[in-house]
Amino acid sequence: MAQPIPKEADAFYLPGSGDVGVLLIHGYTGSPAEMRLLGDYINEKGGYTVLGVRLAGHGTTVEELEQTVWQDWYEAVEEGIRQLKQKCRRIYLAGQSMGGLLAIKAAAELPVEKVALLATPVFLQDKRVPFIKFLRFFIPRLKTGQQSYDVPEQYMQGYSEMPTKPIISLMELIGLCRKEYLQKIKIPTLIVQGKMDHTVNPKSATYLYEALRNVPESRKKILWLPASRHVVTLGEEREKMYEECLRFFNQ
Repeated sequence: MAQPIPKEADAFYLPGSGDVGVLLIHGYTGSPAEMRLLGDYINEKGGYTVLGVRLAGHGTTVEELEQTVWQDWYEAVEEGIRQLKQKCRRIYLAGQSMGGLLAIKAAAELPVEKVALLATPVFLQDKRVPFIKFLRFFIPRLKTGQQSYDVPEQYMQGYSEMPTKPIISLMELIGLCRKEYLQKIKIPTLIVQGKMDHTVNPKSATYLYEALRNVPESRKKILWLPASRHVVTLGEEREKMYEECLRFFNQ
């Protein structure tokens, strides 16, 4: 039987005053709740229509997430862009962590005009990841640090455990982004990376910047957040990040 989705963990839609829509994509084991503060900010300050999508297997149970792969998660991104296209002339994207990987694929292939990549992984800090195909049989779950941000609980609706089985698919998506999708992107790109990130190695940001070979220097930027950990949308320097995202979308 399908689990009911908590209201805070479900997709959200914020109508705007203009003709630009922004699709927000959460990370692995997270939920749309981690994108809500950013969504509220760009909706209120910029007048953007905002859709925060919920990826397959998220906002329900860890057991449900365990049965998903990246293609299942990407379906929500495609559907979200379709929904926004019905009301908005132009579409921008912002993805947190794994959501950034999905945003890379969408920016490479779909009719979007700007993309913000927030703590997007190319290199992961956990040394066990290269061995995950074997380790998943011995370590089916890992603890996440989702609950440790100084924001109200309603914005932290992710899982406290991370199933290891879908990480194989996540690594496949990272490989595709590196080999194929990044080189296809030609639109303005903002990269945001916390230097205290214990999930994504911060050198990922530099890699992304350099791999965006078809984006001119004047149309791509890295915002470094010296005191920020992984979930930059909820972290210590989130206001600075919201301001930069708004500035980027407004340009």
